[in-house]
Order: sequence, then structure tokens, then C-alpha cells
Amino acid sequence: MPKMRASFQGLVRLLAKSLYPESDVFIRELLQNAHDSIQLRRVHEPELAGEIRIDVDEPNRALSFSDNGAGMDRRDIEEFLSVIGNTGTGSRARELAARDVAVATIGQFGIGLLSAFVVAERIEVYTRKPMATQAWRWVNHGGEDYELDALPASAQPPGTRAIVTLAADRTAFLDGRLIRQTVRRYADFLPFPILLNGFGPINAVNAPWHESDWRDPVQRERALSAFLSQRYADPPLLTIPVDLPSPRALGGLFVPARYTPGGQAGGTVDVFQARMCIRPNDSELLPEWARFVRGVVDCPDLQPTAARDNVVRDAAYHALREALGELIVAALLDLAIRDRPRFLQLCDWHHDAIKGMAARHPDFGAAVLDHLPFETNQGQLTLPDYLGRQATTNDKRSLYFFTHEADANQFYALCQARGLLAVNAGRPFDETLLRRYASQHPEVVKLKPLDRLDDPTLYERLDVAEQTAYAPLERAMDRALAEQDARVKTQVRRFQPINLSAVLLAGQRISAFDEMERALEKPFLLEGLAELAGDVRDRLRQQPLDFFLNAAHPLVQRLRGLAEPDEPRYRPLLTSLYHGALLNAQHRLTPTAARRFHADLQALLLEHLELQVRESSASTRNQV
Repeated sequence: MPKMRASFQGLVRLLAKSLYPESDVFIRELLQNAHDSIQLRRVHEPELAGEIRIDVDEPNRALSFSDNGAGMDRRDIEEFLSVIGNTGTGSRARELAARDVAVATIGQFGIGLLSAFVVAERIEVYTRKPMATQAWRWVNHGGEDYELDALPASAQPPGTRAIVTLAADRTAFLDGRLIRQTVRRYADFLPFPILLNGFGPINAVNAPWHESDWRDPVQRERALSAFLSQRYADPPLLTIPVDLPSPRALGGLFVPARYTPGGQAGGTVDVFQARMCIRPNDSELLPEWARFVRGVVDCPDLQPTAARDNVVRDAAYHALREALGELIVAALLDLAIRDRPRFLQLCDWHHDAIKGMAARHPDFGAAVLDHLPFETNQGQLTLPDYLGRQATTNDKRSLYFFTHEADANQFYALCQARGLLAVNAGRPFDETLLRRYASQHPEVVKLKPLDRLDDPTLYERLDVAEQTAYAPLERAMDRALAEQDARVKTQVRRFQPINLSAVLLAGQRISAFDEMERALEKPFLLEGLAELAGDVRDRLRQQPLDFFLNAAHPLVQRLRGLAEPDEPRYRPLLTSLYHGALLNAQHRLTPTAARRFHADLQALLLEHLELQVRESSASTRNQV
């Protein structure tokens, strides 16, 4: 029966590329091998000063990685280096562990050297054990055959040198800048200096959490802030030291000191395992709500995958994820108490991320909601602070808010005149969080949405006589605005402050209408969506807005005295009151409404000028 045949060389390269989709990881793997070799030698020579060298040989398209570690003999080469899937490092570490000798090796799988065949056409290894009288040279071109030659001891100092001859299309890795970037990404914290062409070290060697002053809170924060700023080119607004006992983890997280409107604000960490980076820019380890956080976490308890580009989602992983979430929440709450101005700045710059996550993730929201700031007419306040300043009515405290951000002009003035507090809940997620807070405290909180609230506390109703006197003005106003395709329901009330002539309610409907108008103005809106947006806009247009005129305002009082407020000459005056209220609330004027307002204003200005001219002429005649 015919048998399947396979190209060993093809399988090796295919396996290498499958395991290591990122071609630069061969640098990580060879540095890891060098690190482990030094650690194994230090078991017997604790005072050994380990060193790793990378040298570039451009004419020969070669990179060499050298270490002064334990080296290999013929048995090691034949059992480990020449057998895919077998690891000398792992075997030696297990042997030492059986004798209660701990060694800080990283490697666990005998496939690290295989990664070089993603970019190499040839690998040559020179190696010698300390005190050995013979060195060895091993050469492989990616096939099942390899060369193994004995060399005199003088040919190789103790340790190993791996020479990678790059394929013709992979010479970019000869660039010293790219090598430095890769070393910083993967091997920045290896505890031995890494030299490039004899210069260096090009790695940090130690991070702040490896230094002796890590236990000093002041020194720790200063060093961690400087380290994170340099590593991420992004100054931290808040640094969060990571020092967890179980699972054991060290590192540093931070909230960037930069404005991030909407979208994801971060949520990525560089995941290290025993000082070697396993997964840069990981977006899964931090809790889903922590999108505003970045940093570095080194956890030796994590189990890397075979390709060492990810970690196994085991009990240690999930325990670490939960512990990091608790650490971030504790740091935020501590900042809210310890440094309120900085906490407010953080919440402002990362509003969408923090409040969005608080709205979407109840556990996070429950932890931080009492400390989040909300904009009010008395500055930024937490909800407990707000309720502490608000008067109690029937054992409950009213929580006044509005949901169109620009409504602050009218509603802040109304509440300020009455000695009340109003929350500007126009930013994303604010209303959701207010409603959640009220649902959590139903016995003490009563929500009062100002943009939909006809509250006699704010808008005093007129007596029967005044209602009758103002009825013609209300009808005249409704008719004048109906002619301009503005559906309103006009009512005259008495409210403070006196200089506020009119108020528009139903800001949410106006906002939704504005959004539909903007959508319909876009030429690329899909036909089905355009039809839907138009239908929603038309439905919104059919709902009249509540338009309150202020009976305490002098202009409104003078309008009441008009014998026929419906006369055409008064129309520009009436519609300008409405448009003025729109502008004061900073609502969007449609192009049609803007043209009409402009025309009415020109007519009023012309009439005012003519009146001034007539009065001036009459005054001159009287003087004569």
C-alpha cells in the first residue's frame, strides 16, 4: 500500500510559522534560551555576572546571540537541541527541583530555537560547558539532517553562541533600531545586561518593582511614574503599583494623563511571565470595564502557551484578573478621597470610559458610583454631596436633572433662583447612572427631569383672572409658530429669575430631532436608514414642545396689554421670543428656522431704527 510522504524541512518551517506568527519572536526565544542557560550555571556559580550579547554581521546577513551560561555537551545537543519538543532547560529545572534547588528559568518547551526558522535559512550553534575540554558546533538548515562537530575548547568560551543566517527577504532584522525595539518589548526586564555590538545594556534590566526601594511608597510612586512615562511616552495621571501575593504578580498600571473622548481609552497591558514578555498590548487580562488603564504585569504563576505568545486561561489567570480589578477600584477610591482635584480631572478626561463602564458593569458601578462627579449649578458634586445640599420634602430629596447638555443656561438659572440644585446629565451615561442611583435609594431619592417637568415649585400657575388675560397671547404665539412649522404648546406661568422671559421643555425630543435632521443631511445615508430617520423625525415633529412664557418678565407683561397680539406686525416679536429661548437653550436651529429668525430679527431691527429716527426727529422739532 502506498504511504504518505512528508518534507521534514517543509514541516519544520510550517510548524515554526504556525507557532510564531510574529516573525520578531525569534529574538525573544533566543534571549530566553540565553537567560535560562545563565540561570542554570548560577546554580553552581552564584556570583557569576551573566551577560547576553547580540552582534550584527551585515555582510553575511547574520545575527549572533551569545551567553556565558551553562552551555551544552554532546548528550545535551542530541537529546534536546536536535529533538523538537524536548527541552534541556525544563529537564534540568525539574531535576534541580527534585533536589529542592530552585532555579529561575523561563523555558518550558523544546521549540524555542525552532522560531528562528521563521526568518532563517541556517542556524549554527557553538557551545561548551564550563570546565569542559571540548566545544561543539551544530548546524541545521531547517531539515532533518544536521551537522555536529567537535572543536577544541579554545574555539568557544563557556556558554553558547547561536548564529542565525537570515533569509534574503528578512534582512530588516539587521537594523539595530529594530533589534532595540524588540528587546525592549520582550526582554526589557531580563536580569542580565543585553549588549548590542558590544554596547549597552539595551534593556532596562530591572523595573521599579525589582529595586530595593520598592517598599517605600514615596520612592515607589516616583520611580513607577517615571518608568511608565518613559515606556509608554504617555505621562500617568494615576499610577497603580501591582504587588499581589496570590497569584504572585508585580508591575505597574496607570491611567494616562490625556483627554480621550469616547471609544476605548486603553485597557491594555504588557503581560510578562518571569521577566519575559509573553503578550504585549494584551486587551483581555484587565476586566472589561478597565478600558482607561494601561501598564505592565509580571506574573510567574501564569502558564504560557506553546508559542509563548499567550497564556492559558486557568485558575491563576482568572484570579489575577479579579485581583487587578479590585486593585484598580481601590486606587480610584483612594484617589477620590486623597486628591479630589486629580480624581475630578481623571473622571473628566476619561468620562466616557469610566462612566460608560460604570453604567454597563453593575459591579464596577456599585463600587464607584458614590464617588463619581456630576456637573451641577454649584460645580462638580457626587450624588451623596448633592443630596446633602438638597432640601427634604415628604422624607425624600428631589434630584433635579436635565438631559440636553446645553439646557444649562435656562435650567441652572431657574434652580439657582429657587435655591435648588440641578444636575446637567447631558454627557453620555449620566442619566443612566442617575436612574440607577435612584433605584438603589428609592426611599430617599425622587427623580425630577427638568426638561420634562411641569413642576409648580418652579413654574407657578396663574390664577383664573390672569389666565384669562394671557389667553389671547398664548393663542397668538401658537398660531405664529405654527406658520413657521414649529409645533409648540404655549403657556404663561410665573417663574424666577425675572430676566428669563421664556423656557422650553422636552429637551430630549429636541436633541433627538436634531440628530435625525443631521442624519438626513448626510448624502451617504443608506436608503432604508434615510427613510427610517425621516419617519422618526416626522413623529418627533408631531409632538408639541412645552413653551413657558414668564408672567414676571416685563416684555411678556407688555405683550399681555396688546389689544390684538395676533396682528401681523407683532409676529416677528412673538416668534423671536421662541427663537431666543431656543438660542438660550443652545438647541440647534434648522436651516429653515435660522432663515426665519434672521428675517424676523432684521424686521425688528429696522422697526427699532425707524422708531429711533422718529423719536429723534420729534425731539428736534420740540427743541425748535
